[in-house]
Amino acid sequence: MLRPRDPGGGSGIKAKPAEAGFTLIELLVVVIIIGILAAIAIPIFLNQRNQAYDASAKSDLNAAAKSEETYLVDKLTYGAFADLAAAGQTVNRSPGITLSLSYVGASGYCLSAKHSNSPTTWYYDSQGGGLQPKAAPGCPVTTGGVHGGTLTP
Repeated sequence: MLRPRDPGGGSGIKAKPAEAGFTLIELLVVVIIIGILAAIAIPIFLNQRNQAYDASAKSDLNAAAKSEETYLVDKLTYGAFADLAAAGQTVNRSPGITLSLSYVGASGYCLSAKHSNSPTTWYYDSQGGGLQPKAAPGCPVTTGGVHGGTLTP
């Protein structure tokens, strides 16, 4: 009967199995790849956060504009935030949003909104077509009027 051959050369000593693992170069390559992926992902993530802050501000502007239009239907004039509240119109704000209002009687109003973590101030001009582009310095048509109040976080 044949016996398996002893790897220790017949001395009865067994050979050590080969040690498995990663070399230092392989580990460095993995760390470099993770660093590159992080360098790409972090700016994209931060940009997404700013876009979310801006979307929140624009949503609050649209909600405040609807409240103003509802007040106009009932009272035939636009009103300050205090007038809206007295008439039962609630202007809901998202956390971190500051809303400001200027209005000119029954002819129009200008709303602005800014999130505390965003560099952009958004404007809504009722006479200038509604929500203004990102680079707008203010409301293009409704430029004066009575200050209608500011709602801060």
